[in-house]
This record gives sequence, structure tokens and C-alpha cells, in this order.
Amino acid sequence: MSTTRRRKKHDIDREFDPTRWAHLTFALGGFMGAWVFSNLAEDTWAILWSYWPQIGRPNPFTANGIGIALALLGTLIAWRRERWFKFVCEVAVEVSQVIWPTRAETRAATIVVIVITLICSVLLSGMDLFWSSITDWLYGI
Repeated sequence: MSTTRRRKKHDIDREFDPTRWAHLTFALGGFMGAWVFSNLAEDTWAILWSYWPQIGRPNPFTANGIGIALALLGTLIAWRRERWFKFVCEVAVEVSQVIWPTRAETRAATIVVIVITLICSVLLSGMDLFWSSITDWLYGI
């Protein structure tokens, strides 16, 4: 009886839902915006304080509150725009269709990059050594 339950649980056809990825994208964008706007508010306040000391030193709690409020407002405005939400959903669908390389393909490509980098490093160091000896010889004349 427990095996039929497991089969039913695993046989559920899960279709790709791009809207949940769009919601996640906007939420993460809001968090990043809060960090950026908090730092921007604190730095702006510090610049203003250096010109007008009467406004007082920058308060990190107030600056964070301003940053979070700006990010929340911006995120809500962006989230509610149907065209932007549709665009993010379409991006999520396109990214879901990407065929990622296998572990063997990634390893082979990494080895190729390392070998090419080493070859280029040897060639550039050889050219550098050659030109430095030529310039040393010319300056010695």
C-alpha cells in the first residue's frame, strides 16, 4: 500500500512554471536594491553632512530604513508592471531550455582553456624577454 502512494507521489507531472521564477527574481532584486539604496542613502548623508554639519552625522538605522523603503517601492512598482513581469517570465522560459554541458564536457573545456592560457603565457613571456633584451641593448649604446 505504501508503494502505491510513493508511485502516485512521484508520478505527478510537474510542468515548468516561469511565474514562480519571476517572483523569485523580483524578490531577489528587491533585496539587492535594499542593499544598494541603503548604502547610497548613508553615503549621500555623509556627503551632505560634510558640507552642512548641522544636519548631524549619518545614522545607519535611518539610512537603512530609507534604503529599504526605496527598494520596496521600486520592487513593487516593477513587480506590478505587466510588461516587465511577462519579460522576466519569458527569460525564465528561455533559460529553462538551455542545454547545460555535462561534467565531461566541462572538464575538457577547462583543460583546453588552461593549456591555451599556459601557451599564451609562455609566448608572451618570451616576447617580453626578447624585447627587454633589445631595449637594454639599445639603451646601452
